Amino acid sequence: MTKDDLANSILSSLGSEDWTVLEDPTSGIPVSAHNRQILLRLRESDADFDEETDPCRVETARTALEAFLNRTWAEEPSAHKYVVLASLAQAFIFEKPMHSWKAVRYFTSVENGSFHYYCPAKEAESVCDFCPAEPADRFRPALEEKCRNTFESFGTASAEIQRLIFESGFSDSGVIPVEKLRFFDEVRKICEGNQCRRYGTPWACPPAVGTLDECRERVSDYRYFQLFAKAYRLTDPLDLEGVKDALADFKEAVGELDHKLRFRPEKLLVLSNESCDLCKKCTYPDSPCRFPDKMHHSIESYGFYVSELALQAGIKYNNGSSSVTFFGAVLY
Repeated sequence: MTKDDLANSILSSLGSEDWTVLEDPTSGIPVSAHNRQILLRLRESDADFDEETDPCRVETARTALEAFLNRTWAEEPSAHKYVVLASLAQAFIFEKPMHSWKAVRYFTSVENGSFHYYCPAKEAESVCDFCPAEPADRFRPALEEKCRNTFESFGTASAEIQRLIFESGFSDSGVIPVEKLRFFDEVRKICEGNQCRRYGTPWACPPAVGTLDECRERVSDYRYFQLFAKAYRLTDPLDLEGVKDALADFKEAVGELDHKLRFRPEKLLVLSNESCDLCKKCTYPDSPCRFPDKMHHSIESYGFYVSELALQAGIKYNNGSSSVTFFGAVLY
């Protein structure tokens, strides 16, 4: 059986009424946003899933999932079908953890272009056996070594902030002393070209963030610039919906990291990838930002070449054609 065969089997199991349920969160059937998104993405995907998958393992997983739901969620039988099909698609077609990151807080790492997931909730001899995620204990030694190396090079605060970065779901992190940062006028000119159609629109982008000299002066108040990244696997290089979903996930993870950092004693500045999307319509330039404590300036708006930052921080900038990697930073 190919993944395409499995995809067609899943899609053929869903009729017009099912798609109405999946497209309408108010349908009354408790399908999580995570599972809705998986099945809707499968329907819209143009990817060729021509790799082989084991049909016996798929059916064993289906049986195990149905038994698990009948045992633990018997009061909502109408939702079982969607959970099972989404889980099969996620595990055997997209090869990602069956649970959302918000549900289990799994770690992600990328090694030689291969994505690995490590879940702290993984249990042996359960439906977890069919999830591509590995037990988190296999990742923790690498995390501890990374934080230990950061401690030896940059001190306790850097190591503690790095640990919070990993615990917020980011896949890599590295520290750059502020005096080694370079600011480029040409990057700001790219912003002014407005290809993203965000220039002059939100408080998170130029010109609202200030001139390049003002950004440089703001950064000079800090000692360290800790770059962080999260890599996402896409179904193919043209998976635009996947990129959109990945950016939304990244922004949410930045918000969670920001919340954790608020308990730190240091003065901090958090930068995020691309623009801000907290509001449907930004108040700029007519009124102050509605959420100044939650809004993060775009990392690119400070005149940084993110590819250069990644090189300085020891983070891989490009993780393959069927992936997208977003970057942010904590200054302290």
